[in-house]
Amino acid sequence: MKIFSQRLKQARILKKWSMDKLVKEMNYMVSKQAISKYESGKMLPGSNVVIALANALEVDVDYFSRPFQFSLGTFNVSFRKKASTTTQEENALKVQIQDEVEKILEIEEILRINNKFKAEEMNYTISTQTQMRTLAEKLRTEWGLGIAPIANVQETLESKGFKVVSTDAPATFDGVSGIINDKHYIIVLNINQTHTERNRFTAMHEVAHLLYNSHFSTDLKPKEKENLCNSFANEMLLPSSILRECIKANKSISLSTLQSIQKKYGISIDAIMHKLKELNIINEYRYRNYYIQKNKNPKLKVIAEKSFFKETCVDRYTTMVYDALAKDLISKSKASILLNCSISTLNNNLNFV
Repeated sequence: MKIFSQRLKQARILKKWSMDKLVKEMNYMVSKQAISKYESGKMLPGSNVVIALANALEVDVDYFSRPFQFSLGTFNVSFRKKASTTTQEENALKVQIQDEVEKILEIEEILRINNKFKAEEMNYTISTQTQMRTLAEKLRTEWGLGIAPIANVQETLESKGFKVVSTDAPATFDGVSGIINDKHYIIVLNINQTHTERNRFTAMHEVAHLLYNSHFSTDLKPKEKENLCNSFANEMLLPSSILRECIKANKSISLSTLQSIQKKYGISIDAIMHKLKELNIINEYRYRNYYIQKNKNPKLKVIAEKSFFKETCVDRYTTMVYDALAKDLISKSKASILLNCSISTLNNNLNFV
């Protein structure tokens, strides 16, 4: 009964519906009071009502009995979102994230994939940008990246044991990260974010949260912690040694030079300029003047904020589902549920392949 009540409430939240709205979508088959009792676990509906609930909420009937693989309440997340994101959107997004993460964990279990990231044990406190850059440099070395550009951030992270989920989220949402059951390191990105450089930066920013949140000095304010994560992300994407080599102090900096770095390392011009200030290659005045000039000149603003880096789209989850289907580990019906598509669509994709 507990699983059913929680799944029902989550399915309604995912739709961003009130109980009244659900009752209306069911053509008043049941009352609002009945829905409330179902969700609180005080009453179970009959099979005909369960089917009606599933049809209205557009979920499979089996969804209501699917066991939880982790508690959403204990999913330690660090949201990076704009203030205009509503509570309703945030709650729906949390449920959506849980559903998508659970599906990934399920298909990995079916395929017997044991791909987990093991964080290094640390016994010191982090409080400076220099420390974060050093940690990023060390991680780059451990991962065999050296000072080379990272061709595909998602592939790199997944090869190291992180689970990267791209979800259909509001434009106001950037990313979220969390550790599930003390072993699964999850990073969720917005699939609707078309600026590749921003998505790459967000992913690395969330890596910093996952690895170092518990090591930040308690004296730091939330904004200061965000800045430290930005320093880490910036260093992971663009090593300081490379930037110093490309741009010398007290020299003029051309837009073409900045674009050349952007295209090669997949990092935005704004992030490059911030790093130049952070490394004291340029002073505060030059940094502020960049933004003044950019905001004065609409054409310059468009060019400076344009995405130039090309990164191949990765869909590891879909590949795993089709792999399990090809190995007869799951049925077509199960595959359609996991991929949230009809069996006819699944068959068309199989025929195409």
